[in-house]
Amino acid sequence: MVNHPLIAIVGPTASGKTDLALDLAGKFNGEIICADSRTIYKGMDIGTAKPTKAEQARVPHHLLDVVEPGEKLSVGEFRRLAEVAMTDIWQRGKVAFLVGGSGLYIDSVIYEYEFPAAADPVLRAELETLTNAELIERLKQDYPEALENVDQHNRRRLIRANETAGLPRSKRTVLGDDTLVLGMAVNKEMIHQRIEKRIEKMLERGFIDEVRRIGTTYGWDSEALTAIGYRAFKDVALGTKTVEDGAADFARGDRLLVKKQLTWFKRNPDIRWVETAYEADRLVREFLG
Repeated sequence: MVNHPLIAIVGPTASGKTDLALDLAGKFNGEIICADSRTIYKGMDIGTAKPTKAEQARVPHHLLDVVEPGEKLSVGEFRRLAEVAMTDIWQRGKVAFLVGGSGLYIDSVIYEYEFPAAADPVLRAELETLTNAELIERLKQDYPEALENVDQHNRRRLIRANETAGLPRSKRTVLGDDTLVLGMAVNKEMIHQRIEKRIEKMLERGFIDEVRRIGTTYGWDSEALTAIGYRAFKDVALGTKTVEDGAADFARGDRLLVKKQLTWFKRNPDIRWVETAYEADRLVREFLG
């Protein structure tokens, strides 16, 4: 019998994590902590495939709508908030489900990451003078492994990667006994079809208006608009790109994200990969005893 049960459900975008998590959390007295670097933003509901109000009413969710689109949330801060949420869930005798496709967010919690200290202001000022291409080249020359997991279109993350590359980090190397990690095994062709259908539904729900609202409220160069879908539809909202081209760019970006996410997760031997809800149900029952 586990005392503080934590069940992580991981997998790439559009893999069906949300449906599985809702099903399992409903069956096993659980609550969901969302581990997604975009659903943390308020008002970014359509383009992030955020759980709907009905889904949130069905099972309590945590760490949605944490910050404004113009603000930033570090991985270290996410981990702190997740730990607060888990403690609250456990104190009420429930099971914590950590669900998402942001591998670093997930790993920071299940392996108890400790992160480098705040940035050196002198180094930060120096890095701010470099172009994105120069930041990428600097990492490529000195710390090529750091390029594997950084969004090269996101200037803030490129700067932070340069600041922290080579600095000491710590984490657990063994998964805790109270933790189970399930991975959604996916068929790539099927997931590509899901991506295209999901984009169609987003457009029907008013995604372009959402992009326009975020851009006009927080600025067209805000952190929020670096997200794949918002970046793809920024010029559509501004009237300089067609909807068809925006949808194609969105789908292409998501396909690349799927590849990146699978690369991250498949390096983790602690993940129990499942193809069906039945398999996941069985593993959770065995884990909870």
